[in-house]
Amino acid sequence: MSTARFLSGKARWVEVAAVITLWAIVPFNATAVRAAERVLFPKPLHITRELSDPVSQKTTRIDEYCQGNRIVSVTAGRTAIADYGKGELTEIDFAAGTYSVTKFASIARIHEKNATAADRSDSWRVESKGGTVIASRPAETLEAESGEGAPRRVIRISSDRQLKLSRAAVEAVMGIGYPHRRDPSADVVLGALRSRDRRLSNNAAGAEAADEYHLPLEQIVRFDVGGEMVETRNVVVRLGDEMPSADVLTIPPGATLVESKTEAVQRHLEELDRPPAH
Repeated sequence: MSTARFLSGKARWVEVAAVITLWAIVPFNATAVRAAERVLFPKPLHITRELSDPVSQKTTRIDEYCQGNRIVSVTAGRTAIADYGKGELTEIDFAAGTYSVTKFASIARIHEKNATAADRSDSWRVESKGGTVIASRPAETLEAESGEGAPRRVIRISSDRQLKLSRAAVEAVMGIGYPHRRDPSADVVLGALRSRDRRLSNNAAGAEAADEYHLPLEQIVRFDVGGEMVETRNVVVRLGDEMPSADVLTIPPGATLVESKTEAVQRHLEELDRPPAH
């Protein structure tokens, strides 16, 4: 995932983008603990996606390499390594010759600090839109619209019905787990991705195994900003099992350790909270 998407839920560092994007929605809870206890991605998964930004009107291509408990995101001379086992984010800027390391706990504090009353919708109207093909893979599409009494928001999500992941893995891929904070659309999104196939665990009692979730291939979010509907798109254009090259994982010799954007924001917020000394 890109640095900006990871830090603000697939959003840029602007308030509007933080509102429009869907992916900062799961609270600080046991999900993060479970993620550290098991391997998120037992097999390598390489996702190439395109993100559209309605603010800049630009489309960014991102390569995400998922293996073990790490997601390595590569785009435009930058690498972001989200390590869910260690609970930290490493960012490398090759052009600037800098890198930073940020603990998930610091990112979570930023989200909590900036938390506002979330747009609430007690009900969503969900409708099946049938099958489609995305990135040469069969997908099933659902569309949900927020109920009355909440700002209008439409979520259209197409999921790969062949590739199944654990809930923690899907949350990590989408950037919707810890260290982000909860959004009321979480249940809608995860419900659209949850597999309907029943599975039995390997224990003697034959109990039902944990739910599996399908990989999202396309997410379109339309939301109301000042009476105008704005749209953001997140589309997978290719799936594979390649591993990242060593040159995008290695901090360049002589690179300077710098303060991350998260730490800078946290510091500025703390300075604003402290009254000036007289």
